Amino acid sequence: MFKRKTLAALTFTALVSLTSAAFAEDTSIRFAWWGNEARAANTLKVIKLFEEKNPGITVKAEYSGYDGYQTRLSTQFAGGAEPDIMQMLLAWLPMFSKNGDGFADINKFSNLINLEEFPKTTLEQVTVGGKIQGVPIGSTGFLFLYNKEPWQKAKIAYPKTWDELFEAAKLMRERLGDEYYPLDPTTQGSFLISLSWAMQKYNVNFIDPDEPKVSMNEEQVTDWLRFFKRLENEHALVSIRARAAMGGASKPTSQMPDWVEGKWGGVYSQDSTLTSRADTLTGGLDQLEVGPYIMLPDAKTAGTMSRTGFVYSISKHSKQPEAAAKFINFLTTDPEAARIIGTARAIPASKTQWDVLTNENLIPAIQKIGTGQIMELDEKGLVPRFSLYFEHPLIYKLLFNTFEELSFDKTTPEEAAPKLIKEANRILSRL
Repeated sequence: MFKRKTLAALTFTALVSLTSAAFAEDTSIRFAWWGNEARAANTLKVIKLFEEKNPGITVKAEYSGYDGYQTRLSTQFAGGAEPDIMQMLLAWLPMFSKNGDGFADINKFSNLINLEEFPKTTLEQVTVGGKIQGVPIGSTGFLFLYNKEPWQKAKIAYPKTWDELFEAAKLMRERLGDEYYPLDPTTQGSFLISLSWAMQKYNVNFIDPDEPKVSMNEEQVTDWLRFFKRLENEHALVSIRARAAMGGASKPTSQMPDWVEGKWGGVYSQDSTLTSRADTLTGGLDQLEVGPYIMLPDAKTAGTMSRTGFVYSISKHSKQPEAAAKFINFLTTDPEAARIIGTARAIPASKTQWDVLTNENLIPAIQKIGTGQIMELDEKGLVPRFSLYFEHPLIYKLLFNTFEELSFDKTTPEEAAPKLIKEANRILSRL
């Protein structure tokens, strides 16, 4: 995923040097982001370093907590007074740039932002109407993370196929007891892990990545929902209903007593957050291992949702877009910036910053393995494109409600499938 030619890097460096004269006069740009105190402190250090290396450019920091950030940004957009650079969620792009004209096109600044640093699939995710609407800050994907103790106790190997997962569920229950499960997916994971299987089988996503419409047919969606019920019924997953009975239908895995006590064998987790699963384990990170990505034989896609979570976008109203582009390039590709920021926002998407953090052991070993697995799947062409609308709050709410009703037996896959398609298309048509 990160194979790059030295010639391309040298050419880009030369182009950046040629543009340095453009910032001879004092230039001021505004940069808005949200985050905790640690993120703010690290970002301010990077701003100071950038200003020292780029005399004449001043970066005005506008940071806050997450609450109210999007509302404030929307108000600024309405008045054409948004900051020059904005930290955005990928899921917000359809709201702020439905047709690719909400932000400045990053393609126009390819002499200042080294796009060769970023994975092709990641850049595709931030492209709307042929225009790149933001620079990926980091990338993350879902994988299978295991607490090795119950697997060793039951003498079962991590599954490589779905049939092996069902067999593991049977053996774990027989050998350890009814309270033991191979996986705890949480509600989100419930529809994502079963969607992964459906995409492997049919090689089609639920929502078309190019158009706001459902791309699966009723038979395929019904099969997806049936497989979810099979996962729950055959004890492969901790069911949503079982979680609710424990007082935590959507509570993080690390906060659930049965995870802490070693009764749940694993979780379907994002590689960028897998270290948090160890917070409540007595053995810490040493107790966790990344397992093989479970696949159907001859599948043309893994079906894992891998995407950039955050992006830096440039205002189309910016009076200093070149300076903004230069600062974004520094934030996302500079080695010193990587050492300061670390993984405070995400696992870096750029090659240079990833290499710095991994080569200097600034990322936990298990996170290297997890992210490396996602990279390998991507290099093999097994990571699919997901629609920007897939994670829209209304779509997610619809999925949450549908899978909850299925888990509580309030509906059947056959009843739920046509309703899910109809309601999803209704929502998508209005976005």
